[in-house]
Amino acid sequence: MKKHFLFLGIVIFATVLSFALFNSLTKAQANSSVLSANNNIALQKVEIHQNDIQAELCIFLPSLEQWGPYATLIVDGKVISNSEVALINAKDPNTAKSQTRCYQFTFPVTVTEKMSKTAVLKLEKLTADYQGGLLTETGLVAIKKRLQETQPQIDFTVVIEKGNGGGGAYIQILAKPDGMSDDQAFQLIQQATTEEVPETWQEVVNLQ
Repeated sequence: MKKHFLFLGIVIFATVLSFALFNSLTKAQANSSVLSANNNIALQKVEIHQNDIQAELCIFLPSLEQWGPYATLIVDGKVISNSEVALINAKDPNTAKSQTRCYQFTFPVTVTEKMSKTAVLKLEKLTADYQGGLLTETGLVAIKKRLQETQPQIDFTVVIEKGNGGGGAYIQILAKPDGMSDDQAFQLIQQATTEEVPETWQEVVNLQ
């Protein structure tokens, strides 16, 4: 049976927590603290590098869970997804205690003289592990209950393997409807493990 391995937490995987040295800064937009209409999001700064554009957003989150934000940058009509997102002050214990957290988004863009002088920065959505995720006892129970509401014929368990290298965890599918592949069942399980909040915030940013 095919094993579907788990990553330990959406935010840890998605953010990559990239504390590597940044590329040489070529231009920068000063702190603007532009607020969205509902005052939940503030744009702190935009930095333009030779091979990427970075933006820092402070977001008032729905809860104290580990939320992973996803953003896009529209430049000359092209939609560019963030390649990295890093939680600012991730190691500070006070960060986890606050619903307002700041993130640095990196967009892979090669800056040219012909490029438009403005772009549209959009926060698309926030995602988090539902009820703590599959690797917690309460989260596993809650996710299985959630899945049963729409897919009562699917049953699964999480197998944790221990090893010298640290081990891992994977989803083992125990039951599924006739004709459904393991990959299709896994996709439905994965959807049940994720809590998603769509966002509509956007702001025109200066690339000069």
